[in-house]
This record gives sequence, structure tokens and C-alpha cells, in this order.
Amino acid sequence: MKTHTLALTGLMLLTQGCAEIRASSHTRLSEKQSQVALRGTPEDAARRLSELFSRRGYSVTERKSLKGGSSLYVFKGRRSEVTTVMGDRNFVHGTTNTVGSVFYAQLIPQEDVVWVNLFGKPTYDGYEVCSDEDPSWIPPCEETVTSAMWSGWDQVTGREEAEVIRGMLIDMELTPESTPGAQMVRLTEPASTEPPKPTCVASELPAWKTASALEKKKLLAACRVPAPVNAAQAADSQ
Repeated sequence: MKTHTLALTGLMLLTQGCAEIRASSHTRLSEKQSQVALRGTPEDAARRLSELFSRRGYSVTERKSLKGGSSLYVFKGRRSEVTTVMGDRNFVHGTTNTVGSVFYAQLIPQEDVVWVNLFGKPTYDGYEVCSDEDPSWIPPCEETVTSAMWSGWDQVTGREEAEVIRGMLIDMELTPESTPGAQMVRLTEPASTEPPKPTCVASELPAWKTASALEKKKLLAACRVPAPVNAAQAADSQ
């Protein structure tokens, strides 16, 4: 019922010439690709994050204490001004909107390590948009609706926020290990623990029925070779 209601809402908005902006960094980077462990204290991690965000034009605007001893830092900044001109030969009007980004950094201290979760979303005239990937540790949002003919749609896809987070993680990798706030561990997608699959089942091959004992031995050996993952299989697994 909920999915049906959302679909109807989206249809109504499009019918009226409007649509909701929904995007986040998690549309381009997974949750694990947006996590990192930093050396030192939460203050060391906060200083390092503030430095890296500041270089990219984003300032800390808020700090909150969360349950369990963790904390949340909010960084905001503007990216561009978008002007949209609409009308016909009789009447033309234009609007200008500010596009920016908001980033959330959840800091979770554990002994000499601070685990950091990063999450970013576009902002429209200073208001952050909602997304389907909003984690539970960020404040609730309100839907942001704009014209379906708005000129800034390509700037609110989550791509810019993902690029900022990716660039910051690279900077952290280059920080000397002895420096407070230096990266210790970066989480990656877990490797598969399943054994490699054989290329074939020898007894099911057409040649098996008429093969000699030596030929059957060769067929068994050939089928034991793990099957390579081709591009189509890789695409299906994602």
C-alpha cells in the first residue's frame, strides 16, 4: 500500500509539472565505501574532517551528541546558482535557486580508534533534500519539490557528494600514519567465502558416455578449473 501511495504521489507531481528531489551520496557509494577508522580521539577525527571539508568549501554548522557515546557533525556549503527560464513568446520568467551540499559525519569512539560514517545529500535553496538511503542517525527531512523543467536536475543526483567523500578518503590514505586523525582502516565490501564453482560437470558432457577411462580423467580435470567471471556475470551480481 505504501509503495502504491508513493507511486501515485510521484505521478500527481509530474502531472502538475513538479517533481520531488531525492538523492544522496549512497546512490553512488555504498555504506561500507563511506566508512573509515581514524587514529586518536574523537576531537582528532573532528579536526581532520573539518580540515578536509573546509578545503572543499564546506563549514561545520552543527555538533550533536548521540546515544552510546557517539557524536554527529554537520557540514554545509554552496555549490552553484541555477537559473531556469520558462515561458513562451508572450510571457517569459526566470527563477534562480542555490544548489549546495550537506554532509553528516557520525563519530563512534572505540579505544584508540574512531569509526567515521560519512553521508551527503544535495541542498536546494539551503534545504536538504530527502533520499531513499537516509540512515537513522541523521535528522528527519522534509520533501523538496521543484519544477520538472528545472535546470538544476543534473546537479542534485548525489554524484557531487559521493565525489567529495571519495576524495576525502583518498586524502586520509595519504596522511602519515603517526598523525592524529590519520586513517587506520577503510572498510571494503567483504570478499566472497564461497568456494569457486567448476566450469562444468564432467558426467553431463556429451563426450562422457563414449570416453575411455583416460579421456574421462581429462574431462574431470578440465571441469575442476574455476569458471572465470565474465562481464555479464559481474553485472548480474551487482
